[in-house]
Amino acid sequence: MNQQNVQDLNTLPVKTLFWRYVIPSIAGMLVIGLYTVVDGIFVGRYVGAHALAAINLAYPLILLQVGLGAMISMGAATRISILQGAGRNQEAKQALANTLLIIAALGILLPIIGISQLDYLLALLNADNDPAVLQEARSYLSLMLWGGLVTIGQMAVIYLVRNDGRPQFITWLVVIGGFSNMALNYVFVVVLGWGLAGSAGATLLVETVITVTGLIYFFSPFARLRIALKDLRPHWQSMPSMLGLGISSLLMEANLAFLLFAHNYQLLEYGQGSDVAAYAVAGYTEAVFILLIHGLALGMQPLLSHATGAKQAQRLAQTLSYGLQVSLAISLTLLAIVQFFPQTIATLYAGQDQALIESATRALQMHLFALPFDGAIIVGVIALQAMALTRLSMLGTLGKTLLLIPALWFIPQWWGVDGVYLALPFVNMLIGMVIASVLWRELCRLKHGHQSTVYSVI
Repeated sequence: MNQQNVQDLNTLPVKTLFWRYVIPSIAGMLVIGLYTVVDGIFVGRYVGAHALAAINLAYPLILLQVGLGAMISMGAATRISILQGAGRNQEAKQALANTLLIIAALGILLPIIGISQLDYLLALLNADNDPAVLQEARSYLSLMLWGGLVTIGQMAVIYLVRNDGRPQFITWLVVIGGFSNMALNYVFVVVLGWGLAGSAGATLLVETVITVTGLIYFFSPFARLRIALKDLRPHWQSMPSMLGLGISSLLMEANLAFLLFAHNYQLLEYGQGSDVAAYAVAGYTEAVFILLIHGLALGMQPLLSHATGAKQAQRLAQTLSYGLQVSLAISLTLLAIVQFFPQTIATLYAGQDQALIESATRALQMHLFALPFDGAIIVGVIALQAMALTRLSMLGTLGKTLLLIPALWFIPQWWGVDGVYLALPFVNMLIGMVIASVLWRELCRLKHGHQSTVYSVI
């Protein structure tokens, strides 16, 4: 961080700094959310409810692939940064070579193992509950398994090119990829009528372009950490430590995969494939909200961390307080849209499918009624991490999982499918109130000039 940035963080008004950091962060997340939602709209309107259900059922396994990519990418980026900071550039090249070799190995192993066990995996996901859903899930999952190399590869490119000091380049690459994905979805799904396989093909084609571009970059003179073919030799001793640095990212994605699997399983236990499709509509809508709030929280992070390190209690309190107010405003706005216009949202995905519109309307209103509490959890967890209160931040991450599993088991026994939709909001209300009380305590201490627990852990 240069001297001008430090001076700005110390002297500029908090609200000025807040929007300077938050707006680009939210904008980046909105691009991701936009093409994610457009994917769902194309699939729902032009393929059908069974295709939405198929994506939702297959997605836990896709999340595990993403988790492997996140583990490799985060571990490699962290290790390379540490080695470069220590002036050990040759070892940093070894870490980059290890990353490429591990990705190549997984790109071979994942389809070999996954395709050979495809029927077992589909049965495990309960996709064989509905023949139409099974057919689409088989097509989608087999393609995504074959494309594991580029799914993991594009994640590594995003992490490592940014890590190499080219954040603007990778941001533009991701933005162009996002809009290309939308255009290809239109061509493959709507024009050519390739169904869910077309949507998967569009995603994999864009991921291939990003992966290949990243590879070319690291072999080019533009890379600060440039490698050559002769560098592509495994360094076995450093692989475990590199992967260990990213293991938490794998666990996070595995946790999401398990929770999605649990929702899908219970929906099929107490309902049918159309209920999974309705839940998918709610999930796409929820994803937009989560990305918005995540962008807000990530934008706040540098401000909170700097104020914590500089022991600027008043600026820390102002940033945290303002961030929570903005989060609440966004949450209440989206909650009002969901509760007053659920049919409009459902129609975006369902087209003329009246049965899906009705079930998705109900899923949206029930599954998303606790958005303000969800917002408090997301902002709270990231804010507590930014303030070095990592133990307290675990209340939001671990607490949600520990409570949601029994909630998904017991509540549907009384309320059936509605109970599956309501399990997460009930848990979010409880965890959100706990996180809010923790943040309120910290704000009170900071505003009254008392020493915060923040300073006792740094």
